[in-house]
Amino acid sequence: MNQVLVAAKAPAPRRSKTRLVPPLDHEQAAELQRALLLDTLDGCRAEAEDVALLYADPEERATLAAVAGPETELVLQQGQGLHDALRLGLATRLSRGPTAIVSSDIPGIPPGAIGQAFAELGRGADVVLGPADDGGYWLIAMRERNDAPFHEIPWSTPAVLPVTRNRCREAGLRLVELAPWRDIDTAVDLAFVARDRETLPAPRTRALFERLEIPEPPTARLLESELIAGSPWRAVLTDQLSLGLSRTTSYTYLATPRAVFVVPITTAGELLLVRQYRHPVRDWTVEVPAGSVEDGETPIEAAQRELAEEVGGRSAHWRHLTTFYSSSAHISLRSDAFLATGVEVEAARPGEDEDVALVRLPVGAALERARAGGFQEGQTALAILLAAPHLEPA
Repeated sequence: MNQVLVAAKAPAPRRSKTRLVPPLDHEQAAELQRALLLDTLDGCRAEAEDVALLYADPEERATLAAVAGPETELVLQQGQGLHDALRLGLATRLSRGPTAIVSSDIPGIPPGAIGQAFAELGRGADVVLGPADDGGYWLIAMRERNDAPFHEIPWSTPAVLPVTRNRCREAGLRLVELAPWRDIDTAVDLAFVARDRETLPAPRTRALFERLEIPEPPTARLLESELIAGSPWRAVLTDQLSLGLSRTTSYTYLATPRAVFVVPITTAGELLLVRQYRHPVRDWTVEVPAGSVEDGETPIEAAQRELAEEVGGRSAHWRHLTTFYSSSAHISLRSDAFLATGVEVEAARPGEDEDVALVRLPVGAALERARAGGFQEGQTALAILLAAPHLEPA
């Protein structure tokens, strides 16, 4: 029996599709999440006998049950993060037959795509992927368990699909890919899908788009992406882009996971920084504690972990300062800056490859240095300056 797990999050204002605000408001973003989920469920049910929802947050179960209906089986994800959701989600079902996991961030299911995926498995494919235009995939299907496609993948980056292809090739797995499809994570994704709404196999999503004001998409559109080099944390990609009117260009950039930067202020009124050697610039830098968001973490969880690891700090008082792109022309890095106050310092727990030294500065001196351009590390300077209004007397 062919089985489909639809990876789902409960639609809720201020939790659903927040990267689409603006151009949407939070209510519209949640409404879109609901429409995408229901259209995807309908598309899967049209082509598979057994369709269930795969969800990660136990608190979302009641909402998902109400949205999807009492006939829908709900399966709680094992483990943590996308890696475990896919790997263990498939593992729990494959003993019963070929299984696919489908994203619910897509505007419905391309007609025949689910059936084609299972047909390819029946013809001997080990893995079937449905490529997404953002560099990931909207579907993965397997007939037997194999963890190779999930090994050391730079999750939540544009390198997911090309690195997954490499993992399948290295493991000797026969990989078949479906036609590309678009998911909706960013405002640009939204603009492309809304422009083509008349052709979408997603009636609820189409109807919603008719009521929304969505800007036109950019001229550039991804044609293909080539992995130049990669690791679990970053990858160099060269993309071929269509610019319209038969014009194309190539674009090489670095793909990295989301990151966090923490401005930690102790109970004694000191800013905690770290001094460490940064090889790309062949120099030591003084920085706020920072690091990548690991698979399955929220940004605030990553910020709390980095504070503990790099300076031994912990705090009960956190403020999200902003979300920003570090250098959008060269790198996909999307970062969050946080302010942590009332920080208490214990023993630091740096990683094995981190050679860091703790630096303490009085808050006033740190702010003066930031305003004078005294921090060479730009993200550190930005985070401190964003924190300044919350640190100075009114």
